[in-house]
Amino acid sequence: MTEVAAEPEAAEPEATAPTATEQPAAAPAATEPAVAAPPQTPRAPQERADRWRPSLVAAFWTWLAGLLMYCLVTAVSWLPFGTPPALDKAYESWHRWDTTWYVIIADVGYEFDKRAAAFFPLYPMIVRGVDQVLPRGAFEAALVVSVTSCYAALVMMHRLASAILGTDAARRTIFYLLAFPTGFYLAAAYNESLFIALAAGSLYLMRRGQWWLAGVLGGFASATRLAGVLLVLAFGYEYLRQRRFSPRGIRLDALAITLVPVGLLLYAGYCWRTFGDPLFFRDMQENWFRSGYQAPWTTLGEVIRMVVSTHPVLGPTSIRNIVNLTTAVAVLALLLVALDREWGLGVEYAYLVIFAAGVILLPLINPIDTDYPLSSMWRFALECVPVWLVLAKFGRNGPFDRAYTMGALGLQGVMILTFVQNQFVA
Repeated sequence: MTEVAAEPEAAEPEATAPTATEQPAAAPAATEPAVAAPPQTPRAPQERADRWRPSLVAAFWTWLAGLLMYCLVTAVSWLPFGTPPALDKAYESWHRWDTTWYVIIADVGYEFDKRAAAFFPLYPMIVRGVDQVLPRGAFEAALVVSVTSCYAALVMMHRLASAILGTDAARRTIFYLLAFPTGFYLAAAYNESLFIALAAGSLYLMRRGQWWLAGVLGGFASATRLAGVLLVLAFGYEYLRQRRFSPRGIRLDALAITLVPVGLLLYAGYCWRTFGDPLFFRDMQENWFRSGYQAPWTTLGEVIRMVVSTHPVLGPTSIRNIVNLTTAVAVLALLLVALDREWGLGVEYAYLVIFAAGVILLPLINPIDTDYPLSSMWRFALECVPVWLVLAKFGRNGPFDRAYTMGALGLQGVMILTFVQNQFVA
């Protein structure tokens, strides 16, 4: 299976430093008086609109199909239990797990329950702002924010994939992302979709050399999830790569990298002022049994031993561990594949792999001290941007495309049913 990565569009030249051999072309000798060219209307706004239109349209139809499926599955989720909910209350079955903490923060802030400090502030801040405008309450506002952010995430992922692989693969990229068994979290009242929209947007702008905007989005991402600060690594690598790793190519715009950790630093400052400890958010992770750090291979070994020693082997505990372990290993393998130009994206897109590797290694380095050390791993996999591009490239193979679609959507339906019945999923 071979597919050559698409060259960047002419309207989107990659920002690179000129080489020493590049010289401006000599102007032709004037042989007759120059004639003033007629004034032309700037085409930049129209070109930008034309560039973004395919992403806006493709993301819209994928987003709409996903929302309709979520509504349908929610509507029939009562069938195994025989007690149908009131139609206007059915959406409340999505008020589950972490959603409770985001709603508490949006309603009354962090001081009501100090454990809430484990959840970063940007998402509940936006929810609070939306709640001031819309009727109902913070939970409904959270759903609106998440559903809107889901669309933004699909647009940015499509835009990034289009610039790298072309429009056909870009459509598969966003479909595979939303169809993944935990893809419904992009529409749930979680911060997943907001984070992916900001991270993918920042990565896209890095590729285009728009460093200050990339830094701003990165700052917002680090105020959404701790993993957002990992965009510093991607930023630094890509900036140097575009300058052929030459210190002489570094310019003032390199300072834009300092914007990425601003969100994290501001939250640390808030924790310092409010709770007397700038790392209070990390300490509160102990309430979710994240209390220590270890080598990632140690974590993988522990999970394997748990799977082997747990009886029954196909019981709920083993199944969860098998799924999360498989996800971690599969993501790491796909990130390696991403560095290969024939099967993946090529080493020129290593900055995407650097970011995603950090995302997936965080829970491996800081596992949960319970029966599920890698809990939520297949939700965190959603944030590993290049994984979806690699899978989209695989999707040129028809059997793979059909197998992934049927398997992922079937599992997602089961996961939604489990989630709305208030059972732990990821």
